[in-house]
Amino acid sequence: MARRRYNHLRRILNEIKVPEKSILPGMIIRFEYTKKGVFDVRPVVLVLDVKGDKIDGINLNYLNEYQIQRMFSTAQSLIPVIEENLLQLPLPYMRLQLSTSRRATSVSGKLMYDRFKSNREWIEAFRTYKFKVMTSPKVVNYDLDILSEAKAGRKITAETIRRKKKAERDEGIISEDQL
Repeated sequence: MARRRYNHLRRILNEIKVPEKSILPGMIIRFEYTKKGVFDVRPVVLVLDVKGDKIDGINLNYLNEYQIQRMFSTAQSLIPVIEENLLQLPLPYMRLQLSTSRRATSVSGKLMYDRFKSNREWIEAFRTYKFKVMTSPKVVNYDLDILSEAKAGRKITAETIRRKKKAERDEGIISEDQL
């Protein structure tokens, strides 16, 4: 169980209201979850799977910023995060390109879960949410370092990022404590 809740509002670039039926795996969503005994009533969730009346995902509020960036770097090494507007919303949104009924890919939410389960912090942030308790869902455009450093849609591995940071450190561009 997560022991701490982090506030990532400063990293949210924008939010777009989305109907519950339009939520897709790979989206980052934010909503109100008012159920008795719930620790985080406004979760920010990376959706891994949508099944009937519930979603499975990783609550980013239970991860610190470094853990989130590392998780998306790991995910980006398998499948890209791109900006799209498959749902014809007023603004485009970012989505990890997990397989959906609308667009099949080789990477499913189950595969991502299997990749993430080796990290204890990521698995402790895994949650299942029911649509009937969820209100006002919004798709979130989150400020991801992998997208600001690389072009959206291009795969970049965690090893590439480590090598780039090591080269910058060796050149004196960044200090040790910025790593």
